[in-house]
Amino acid sequence: MIARSLPAPWLDFVGWCRARGLKPLPAHPWTLAAYARWCEPRHRYPTIIARVRAIARIHLLKCATSPDRHPTVVRTLELIEARDHARCVRADLFRLDDGPGERPAEADGPRARKPSKKPAKAKAAKETRRRVAQGLRLTLPLVSRRPRPAGDGAGHG
Repeated sequence: MIARSLPAPWLDFVGWCRARGLKPLPAHPWTLAAYARWCEPRHRYPTIIARVRAIARIHLLKCATSPDRHPTVVRTLELIEARDHARCVRADLFRLDDGPGERPAEADGPRARKPSKKPAKAKAAKETRRRVAQGLRLTLPLVSRRPRPAGDGAGHG
């Protein structure tokens, strides 16, 4: 087989393995699981599955044991799928047009506020100051070290 006929996911996997000093063929199941985790922030779940299948296909064509059915790889792919699904669900949490008869979340419950008569600019500035003040309270105070006098005897004894 010439390099042009190899699928791009396989070539990416080989490059990824070589950069880390790992063997792409036959790939250890841990290597394939680590590659899938590496792909997670870069690709969506269906793309990751397609890449794993392309890698498995090359293994089968080369008469090597395919690592994609190993429990480590299967579990890793299940976790990636769950996180991908959760990401899609979280993206819909704050949609205001959820359907007919639905009210926006800010109009519900005891937290509903009356419209403020203050100008929006002043309100935004006050909110920013409050966030900055809260952020400062959460950080540790910076304390500089005082130089020790030369004859205090610290450290001897």
